[in-house]
Amino acid sequence: MPEYNLTEECWIPCLMLKDNEARELSLRDCLLQAHDIREVIDHSPLVTVALHRFLLAVIHAALRGPKDFDEWKELWTKRQWDEKTINDYLDKWRHRFELFDKARPFYQVARMKKEASEKKKTKKQESQNAEPEDVELHPIALLAHEAATGNNATLFDHSFNASPKAFTPAESVRYLIARQAFSVGGGVSQPFNLSNATLVNGYAVLAQGNNFFETLALNLLPYTEATPIAWRSNAEDTPVWEHNNLEIPNEKGTQPRGYLDYLTWQSRRIHLVVESDADNGSTLVRRCQLLQNLKLSDASPLFDPFKCYIASADKGYKTKDINPNKALWRDSHALLQQNKDEKKKDKRPEVFNHLAMLESARDQGVVKAEPAYSLIVYGFANDKASVFLWSRERLPLPLSYLCDAELVEILENALGLAEKIAENLKASIKTLAKEISTDQDASKVASSFGAEEFYWSRLEVHFKKLLTDIPNQNREDEYKWARHLESTARDAFAMATNSLSGSARDFKGITKAETEFNKLMGRTRKAFAAMFPQQQTAGGK
Repeated sequence: MPEYNLTEECWIPCLMLKDNEARELSLRDCLLQAHDIREVIDHSPLVTVALHRFLLAVIHAALRGPKDFDEWKELWTKRQWDEKTINDYLDKWRHRFELFDKARPFYQVARMKKEASEKKKTKKQESQNAEPEDVELHPIALLAHEAATGNNATLFDHSFNASPKAFTPAESVRYLIARQAFSVGGGVSQPFNLSNATLVNGYAVLAQGNNFFETLALNLLPYTEATPIAWRSNAEDTPVWEHNNLEIPNEKGTQPRGYLDYLTWQSRRIHLVVESDADNGSTLVRRCQLLQNLKLSDASPLFDPFKCYIASADKGYKTKDINPNKALWRDSHALLQQNKDEKKKDKRPEVFNHLAMLESARDQGVVKAEPAYSLIVYGFANDKASVFLWSRERLPLPLSYLCDAELVEILENALGLAEKIAENLKASIKTLAKEISTDQDASKVASSFGAEEFYWSRLEVHFKKLLTDIPNQNREDEYKWARHLESTARDAFAMATNSLSGSARDFKGITKAETEFNKLMGRTRKAFAAMFPQQQTAGGK
C-alpha cells in the first residue's frame, strides 16, 4: 500500500496571513504554524467545520486539557502552540495517521467483505470454498454531499456512478473527515440501517480569531472527565486513533466515551480504495466502501458545545436547526441569549459561556483580547437522505452580548421590529393581489411580486453594522435601523407596484394597499415607540 501519513503530507487547506496565500499544510505544520495562518477553509463548508473539530480533538489530546480557565489563559498568553508538546504527541501516534494502512487506515476500517451466512452461500462458493465477496464499491464522490451520486441532488457539480472521478489523497481525507461528521441517516445498510451522524441535526458555531491559533484557542473549552461531555463510566476518553479496540456497532445506540471520542465519532465504516495512475505514478482514490457504523445512543442525551438547543415539551431538548426560509441573522438574538428564567430551558452553545469568561477577564484587564471576534455558523438542511441546502454565515460577535442580557434584549427588539414591518409589507401586498387578481389565486399573485425577498435581501449588511453598534449604547443607531427598515419596505412596495400595467383596476389596488400599509405602520410605530422618537419641527413642536 502507498504511504500517505497525515502528519507529514500536505492536505489541510490554509489561507496564510502573509499575502493571503492559499497553501495546503500537513497536520504537524498546520498546528505549529497556526499563528501564521489566517484561517483553515475549504470550498465545502462541511469540510471546513469538520476539520476544525478534528484539529480541536488533536489539540485537546496532546494537551490533555486545558483543565480549567486558568490553564486556558496560560495557553492563550503564549500565542502559539508548544512545539515539543505537538511533536511528541504526533510522533507517538504517527502510525495511526496513515491514510492507506492495511490494518488501521485513518478514520476507516480495513477492506470489507460481505458477511454472508452459511445458508446464503451459493453452490459455487461451497464447491470452490471461495473467499467472501467485497462489500459494494461506490464512487468516491459519495463522500461529498455536494456531488451528484446516489440520493444526492446536483448542487455544485456533476459526478456519475458509471464513470467516477478520481480524488487525490488530500481531497479524499478531507471528505472522509466531513462524511464521518455529516452522514445522513435513512438508508438501508449493514449491520443495521443508516443513522444520522453527530452534525446532521442543528447548526454548529465556531468563533473565529485574528489568526488560526486564536480560532482554535477560542473554541478550546476546558476539558475534564465531566466537561464538556461526561466520560462514559466504563472507558477512558480518547480520540478514535488512540483506541486499541474499535467500538462494535450497536443498533440500540452507543454512548461516546467522552468529548474526544464524540469529536472524532465514526458514524460510518468507510474504506478508501487506492489506485495508481499509470501515466504519472500518482496515487488516486476513485472508489470506496461505506456501511453504517456507530449510532449515537438516546439513553443519555448529550449537548454538543457548539450547538444551540431549545426546550421541547415532548422531547426535552432539540437542536435549533437551519431554516431554509430564514437567514440565521434574523434569529441571532436566540443564539446569544442568556436565560435568567430557570423555567426557560433553552441552551445557547457552551462555547459562548467560555467566551463570556474571556470577556469578563478582558474587561478586568486579566487577559489581553479583542472586544469582538467573528462568529461562523455551519449547517445544512436535508429531506430524509437527500441534502438540499447548505449554510455558512459569518457574523460579527461583540463578546459583550455574552455577558450583558440587556444588549441581547435590545437586539431582539430590533429584530422584532424587522419582522413586524415584514408582516406589514406582506399584508399590504396581499391586499394588492386580491384587488387586481381575477380568477387567479391571490396568494400566488402576491408571492410573484417578490416584495419580501427584496426587503430581507437589503437588510443583512445594515444588521451586521447594528450588531456591532448596539454595545456602544447610542440610541441613534437603533433609530437609523428603524428608519432603514421602513424605507426598505416602502422600496419593496414600490418595486412590486412598478411592475403593474397602470390600469384603473391596478391603480385602485395600489391605493388600497398603500393605505393598508400606512395604517399598519402607524400601529407599529406606537408598538415600537422607543425606536421611532418624534422629530422636532422648526417651531419646536
